Amino acid sequence: MKQFIPLYCLLLFVHSTNAQVVIDGFFDDWNDESIVVVDESNFDSEGTELEGLSLTNDSEYLYLRITLNEEVDLVDEDPLASLRIFIDADSDPNTGYPASENFGSEFGVDFQNRLIYNDENFPEFYEMSLYSMGIVAMPTITSKEFEIMISRDLLSEEIGLLIREEISGDIIPNQGSLLTYQFHEDYSTIEDVSIAKESNVDLRLLAYNLQHNLFDNHEEFSRIINALDPDVISFSEVSEVSVDQMLSFFDEYIDYPQWYAHKNGDVMAVSKYPFIEFWSVTSKIGASLIDLPDTEFDNDFLTLYAHPPCCGNDAGRQYHFDKFIEFILDVQEQGGVGVVPENTPFAFSGDMNLVGLRQQYNTIVNGTISNTAEFGEGGFPDWDNSPLGDAICRITTHTSAHTWRANTANPAVGEYAPGRLDFIFYSNSVITLVKSFTLDTHYLNFGTLNQWGLEYNDTYSTSDHLPIVSDFILNVENVNTEEVLGCTYPSAINFSNLATFDDGSCEFESCDSAYETGYEQGLIDASESNNCPGDLTNDLIVTTQDLLELLTLFGNQCE
Repeated sequence: MKQFIPLYCLLLFVHSTNAQVVIDGFFDDWNDESIVVVDESNFDSEGTELEGLSLTNDSEYLYLRITLNEEVDLVDEDPLASLRIFIDADSDPNTGYPASENFGSEFGVDFQNRLIYNDENFPEFYEMSLYSMGIVAMPTITSKEFEIMISRDLLSEEIGLLIREEISGDIIPNQGSLLTYQFHEDYSTIEDVSIAKESNVDLRLLAYNLQHNLFDNHEEFSRIINALDPDVISFSEVSEVSVDQMLSFFDEYIDYPQWYAHKNGDVMAVSKYPFIEFWSVTSKIGASLIDLPDTEFDNDFLTLYAHPPCCGNDAGRQYHFDKFIEFILDVQEQGGVGVVPENTPFAFSGDMNLVGLRQQYNTIVNGTISNTAEFGEGGFPDWDNSPLGDAICRITTHTSAHTWRANTANPAVGEYAPGRLDFIFYSNSVITLVKSFTLDTHYLNFGTLNQWGLEYNDTYSTSDHLPIVSDFILNVENVNTEEVLGCTYPSAINFSNLATFDDGSCEFESCDSAYETGYEQGLIDASESNNCPGDLTNDLIVTTQDLLELLTLFGNQCE
């Protein structure tokens, strides 16, 4: 047995009540003062620096937040960093793998090789899947910080921790220190998310990767869709399902009388409401304008559904997201590919395969186009020139927001840990997000399963992706309620896309263009005032007299 001389400092932490951390790739919930923070930003290595570590726990999991000085990829080969976590599970430095001179590790988590070294009986060891300790790490894109959850099942009430970046050799804690963490019971709990659709919800959007097997598991799929009761669905990986087959499935198995569908490549939009127009944005992105009932809604709804290429294809994903931004900005401009009314609510959803460079996420949310020579300068994609919202879909009864996991009984060593690959982005200037969630039937108790007509293995059997849901209130009536004065004639030099009421300030390049614009607008105005378009004299016939009437009025400024 190894013997160590205790020359190092012991760090033992005492906690007050902690706010609950959710593993979703965002870090606002790590601001609780009671969370343990270890600051190691001393720049003592020549490569990637480990700058800090935060720790907390609940009854089931240990939570870590690791901060670095530069963006790295946690779970794929990266020349900048290869992160490992060593856990002294029994708080005994004399057992396990000697990760440092005074530290014996029972479990070594190797993220790039996606495995755990079990060194409980060192020097004998064996490799374990990341799933064997319930490990989830986010974000799945490159980042300077990551949050990680690890199951407590194999850990004692007091553990030691050592974080090492293998390429630079930097460690937390620094040499000469020993980090000991004592689990506590002063944590708050997080409320479950009900899958019920509240009465004030205007539209429920479901995004779901079918993994090509709709007909192999039609009973499971039907139970899931009926329980969730979506209004609009974005399906991914439906290359083997035609529109007619999908509609036949819905007619037979789904408890709603009429459905509509449109397919683009291996993605498909399905809706309770008919479609007005379709666009093939790319081979991997479709767009459909949905005709919402005029008696209930002021505007229609634009749904975009996507399934860009996966792993190792950053350039491919970037192309599709650049094209998405070009499209969504174009439809907001007069003369674009298919202008939709101003402030039309829209969502961009599906299996986005965001597993590479952060730039791709930034492109979607902030409109930062990479290939500006082909797709333009880009810009914020929401109607009010702001970023899109990102609906974080936490599993209803769990502290993780992963949407993908290996759905095999015993995930292999080297298998990717659960991650957030499916997203719902939305125009939050004209949409209010009521709630969002991910459905995993393995986390539901039998009472909840029975309540919603679900079975334990439904989401396990159907796909390796989980269905994600967002409930929206379409609050377009609250946007731009005041008139915006300006020039509303598209051919004018000073045309304003934001103007809602013409103030007579239009300037034209020539009299001919002014005449043509005035004439066209006169026809529009006349068509709105009677049943004979262009009949300005109201004699139910359009003659030169109507044209003369228009010319006498042209150029007048109205108050």
